[in-house]
Amino acid sequence: MLDVWFGALRHGYRFARMLQADDLEERGYRLAAQALRSEPVVACGYERSLAVTPEGQVVSWGRTFYRISRWYVRRPDRLLRDVRAVAAGCEGHYLALTGDGRVLAWGDNFFGQCNVPAGLPPVEAVAAGAYHSLAVTADGRVVAWGRSDYDQRNVPPDLPPVVAVTAGGSYSFALTADGDVVVWGSGSEELAPPAGLKAVAVAANFSHVLAVTPEGRVVAWGSNGYGECNVPPDLPPAVAVTAGFGRSVALTVTGDVAVWGKPWLPCGVLPGLLKAVAVVACGIPLLAVTPEGRVVIWGHSADPRCAVPPGLTVRTTSSGVPAGNA
Repeated sequence: MLDVWFGALRHGYRFARMLQADDLEERGYRLAAQALRSEPVVACGYERSLAVTPEGQVVSWGRTFYRISRWYVRRPDRLLRDVRAVAAGCEGHYLALTGDGRVLAWGDNFFGQCNVPAGLPPVEAVAAGAYHSLAVTADGRVVAWGRSDYDQRNVPPDLPPVVAVTAGGSYSFALTADGDVVVWGSGSEELAPPAGLKAVAVAANFSHVLAVTPEGRVVAWGSNGYGECNVPPDLPPAVAVTAGFGRSVALTVTGDVAVWGKPWLPCGVLPGLLKAVAVVACGIPLLAVTPEGRVVIWGHSADPRCAVPPGLTVRTTSSGVPAGNA
């Protein structure tokens, strides 16, 4: 299903996604192609949800920050322009990636998770853990900052070139250009990926991990207290996954959103949902983006993170392949 992936990676991760999207569109999977052309334009953290508008601005909603202290970094609104992707930590810090590869951070900074390293070269992807942050530079190097009590910031020195990262509570995962999944930090033995796994996407939460293979199969490992690792046997091929607390979510090639694990939301294919091109899960809310850029959220009606601003639309396609990657 996604078999054009590895041959195209020599030209860069975003180029591989574009080529993969073209291949899927030729096969009639229009929504899957749109999903692959999109950046991470929605995110949900402990306190707030984020979205990137078609103009590249960041909109946020949710709880009023209650942990403002001398360690809190205020949102750099005047610099939040031309944003192409966002990430949200599960304990209150947020990252934005701009079109020219700069990383901006705000929120809780008790462990320095908002202290973006000075001189950081242009970045292609970011991820936010509980108290640490990760970035992938244009040349495939991983840079980490923030808390490192379990070595979650200690990137392996022999790590091959990387195309994507994801962060859990106190561990980090990287997806290499060869399709290998590498873990470091707390639980690196318990959360080691299955032997021989090759992946094109990976997502992690506090205690379980999801990956998508080149054939579109979803693989799960780690904690399974709520059945979050029990991938439905009839799950169609997937293009994306996201891991929430005790819950797993997959976006299929047909644009359906499949959920399994903790029975807070309906499990199985969500009923009555118009098709989606992006999904994000956090503690309780689940966010999806429709092909038209509308944000749909499931969760507690009283949870302010579920109160999508009226009329909000988000960017649904990538701004293109950066120079030098094609």
